[in-house]
Amino acid sequence: MDILNDILLPCVYSLIASIAFGVQFNIRFKHMLTAGIGSVLTQLIFIGFEMSGSGQMLCYFFSAAAVSVYAELMARRLHVPVNMYLVIGIIPLVPGGNMYNTMISLVGGDIESFSHQFMESVGIAGSIAMGVFAVSALARLIRMVTKQGV
Repeated sequence: MDILNDILLPCVYSLIASIAFGVQFNIRFKHMLTAGIGSVLTQLIFIGFEMSGSGQMLCYFFSAAAVSVYAELMARRLHVPVNMYLVIGIIPLVPGGNMYNTMISLVGGDIESFSHQFMESVGIAGSIAMGVFAVSALARLIRMVTKQGV
């Protein structure tokens, strides 16, 4: 295992890409670095689960859940919308390469490759969505319980 190429560089690339998306989404400069740290957290969790031998869908699920927890905590602490941290933090997980390969297979007429790539892309997107949904629902439940004092 090469720490530089397997861990450090993907985290740096995630930080740079996320900050670039933050500029595109007009995030204030003071929130740019903390939003970028969420993407680094996402990348680290993903790499950790991948190195432990977990399945690809579990890697995406737990990475999305981790960045959702981070987004919820930072949004509460800094009084900003959760989506600001969530969208930027999820950027490293987006299956853009898979979707590109899916379209190339479709245009090329390779239906077998297309169906395999398509199902993989849908599975990844579903895993990301379920990770975000699980944490969001849990956060909403916790807020509701604390407001009611149950």
